[in-house]
Amino acid sequence: MNFQRELTAGSPCIIAMEGNMTTITNPENGDKKTFTFDHSYWSHDGYKEDSDGVSIADGNISYADQQTVFKDLGQGVLDNAWEGYNAALFAYGQTGSGKSYSMIGYGANKGIVPITCGELFKAFEKNKDEEKEFQVSLRHVCV
Repeated sequence: MNFQRELTAGSPCIIAMEGNMTTITNPENGDKKTFTFDHSYWSHDGYKEDSDGVSIADGNISYADQQTVFKDLGQGVLDNAWEGYNAALFAYGQTGSGKSYSMIGYGANKGIVPITCGELFKAFEKNKDEEKEFQVSLRHVCV
């Protein structure tokens, strides 16, 4: 991630995350506002790249890699698909908050959609039941 503009301006980090809580600190007076969400992921720093270019935690237990996000959000979608249910996953938030990164990913850091598709097709390849039929469709909508 490139935060050169913020670094050059000497901007402090005003966001902190712990568990499912996100805290925003007003840089002018230090006042804090804390918000609770179903999930709140930290991916600003505390990571390194492995030999495949995948971002992994670098001693920072707060860092959430793409596998963590998939485990928390995508695995349920995949499990429901195996039960024959349609599924929808919505990402919402402020511009630049990581919606596209979480859903699609970037480079070697695959997001929920490509991980889910990969898992589906791995299972299709293992299937030996010629009577079983699989159908997958994917719709991406930006609003």
